[in-house]
Amino acid sequence: MKRYLSLCWIALTGCAVYVPTVPSTPLLKEKGDIEVTAAVRGLTSFEGSAAYSPVSHLLVVGEVAGQSSQGSETRNNATFNYRNSHRQAGLGLGMYRMIGKDKATYFGAIGGVGFARTNIYDASGSVLLPLFGSLVHYEANYTRYYGQLYIAKQSAGRSYGLSLRNTFVSYSKLLRNDEPHPSSNRFFLEPTCFVRIGEGAVQGLGTLGFSIPGHAERQNQDRRNITPTTMLISAGVVVRPQLFWKRNQPQSPE
Repeated sequence: MKRYLSLCWIALTGCAVYVPTVPSTPLLKEKGDIEVTAAVRGLTSFEGSAAYSPVSHLLVVGEVAGQSSQGSETRNNATFNYRNSHRQAGLGLGMYRMIGKDKATYFGAIGGVGFARTNIYDASGSVLLPLFGSLVHYEANYTRYYGQLYIAKQSAGRSYGLSLRNTFVSYSKLLRNDEPHPSSNRFFLEPTCFVRIGEGAVQGLGTLGFSIPGHAERQNQDRRNITPTTMLISAGVVVRPQLFWKRNQPQSPE
């Protein structure tokens, strides 16, 4: 049972070597618009992003993410305390347009690059004897390249949409118990759906999706850590500061 609970926790929290961020889906409408997003995934992950439109139909996106957890395992009558950590940052460039007769449908496309560093321990143990043997330690530095398309339907007080991102992961370092470790599967398909609630400068944001490896490496005993299928579930807020500024601007006399 502990084995399967561990696998479920990895899928839900992304506690693996490759940890995808939740795709950014800014809904900027005109030059000068800004959005700042802060969200949590589970109890151990935080993600933040900012998007800006320097000119009409162009957007720049930056993001940061962090994950940290700790635990202890008793094996062979010895207790080992460990800490998992994952840090990453990224930058993207894209375009956006409002389409349809009423301009209520939003289309966006983003391409970008991200950099990450991870240090984790696999505490799930072996399938038959989970209390014996040492923990498996992974260290990695990687760059991820991604392309993303998303579409949203906007209405009063609510927006909802779909996003599809394809990510390629390139490792500059990948160690398993301090030994170099190969990974042949580096492509991930990451579909998500999202919803925003609220009309003002602050909106609620919820996202649900998956990160799916390009093909299953069934013979690779490290596949759940190196090429995991990860659930992308987050909840957060979106702040649109230009709406604060517009609200505080003095009204011109009639």
